[in-house]
Formats: sequence, structure tokens, C-alpha cells
Amino acid sequence: MDNAAHDLDAAAATDAIRLLLDTAAIRRLLAACCHTLDDGHFEEWVKLYTDDCKFAVMGSRAQGREEMRAMIEPFQTTELRGKHMISEPRINVHGDEANATTDFAFVAKDNKILQTGRYHDVLRREPDGWLVAGREIVFTGDEPIGLDD
Repeated sequence: MDNAAHDLDAAAATDAIRLLLDTAAIRRLLAACCHTLDDGHFEEWVKLYTDDCKFAVMGSRAQGREEMRAMIEPFQTTELRGKHMISEPRINVHGDEANATTDFAFVAKDNKILQTGRYHDVLRREPDGWLVAGREIVFTGDEPIGLDD
């Protein structure tokens, strides 16, 4: 094998490893979004999102961590909290940005499924790792409204 072919093989292997590492980090991030919210750790939850994140759910939009928290926290009181169960996400990484779609089911404390749908996420690599830059939650039967007005 000549040096040029060897360099190409090494570059391809490096790219493949980086993609695997990025995908694993994004999966951990998506799981952490569910775990922190389900446990009522709102301060930790908002730190999984970028400062300028966009968020859309139930026909409403929020921008930034504080607006997002103010929108979600009233629906995640101790009495209303359950578990967000997520499927294997479909992740597409493009350099320092990625998109993910993940199906979910929300299970109440009485183990009844209250809601199902899909997360549409925009992710961004920040200096400390991957964060969610945008999330639209689309319930089953609803149409997406998008993250922008």
C-alpha cells in the first residue's frame, strides 16, 4: 500500500471513529434530557440546551433556557411527573451540528401511557460537548409547527 492510500485509510478510520463518538455522545445527551426532567432537576435539565435554544411544544414556542423552563416546569410538578421513554434515535451528524428524531412515550405514575410522539432535535457541538440547540415536540396526530415563527 502506498503512503497516499494509507493516509486515506487512516483519515477514513478517524472520521468513522469521530462519527461513532459523536453519535454516542448525542445518545447520552438525549437520555439525559429525559432523566433530568423526569427527576425534576430543572437546573440541570436546562444546561443540556444552548443559551439560545429554541423550543416548541403544544402550539407554543420558547427561546432561551429561562423561557423554556418557564413553559415546561408547570407541567412537571411532582404530582404530574412520570417517565419519558425514548426509542433509538435517528441521528445525522454534519460537522459541529446534528439532527436527531426520536420517538417517545410518556408514562404516568400509574403506568399508563399518556402521550406519544416524536422529538425533532437540532444539536450543536459546544466547547464542553454536544447540547440541544432546538427541540420541537410533536405529539402523535399533530403537525409540526417549526421552531421559528
